[in-house]
Amino acid sequence: MQKKDAMLTRRKFMLASSAAAATPFLADLTSAKAAAAESKQCAAAAAPLSIPNGTKIYYLGRGCIGCQVCRTFCPVKAIHLGDGANEIDQSKCIHCGTCYAECPNCVITETVN
Repeated sequence: MQKKDAMLTRRKFMLASSAAAATPFLADLTSAKAAAAESKQCAAAAAPLSIPNGTKIYYLGRGCIGCQVCRTFCPVKAIHLGDGANEIDQSKCIHCGTCYAECPNCVITETVN
């Protein structure tokens, strides 16, 4: 009887292994959602007053790895390297959304002023 209980069926093995494999990805997903929510709150609080209402504003989140893709494609060069990551200079930004579309890591958030 103990030998039968100790044996792992294929279904139980697949369930246990898929749960173990998915756990790190789920943890990354929840932390990414929390970081996005935090950056939206920061974006709303730090929105410059000179930008008219209804304008899309772009902010870089914490997950920026400094790959320079957004900086390369920015038509007005409003993105510069800050503390180990890129930063968007809102005074130069023309709010075209190119950085948002080109970011390979999807760390740029888009908010409406």
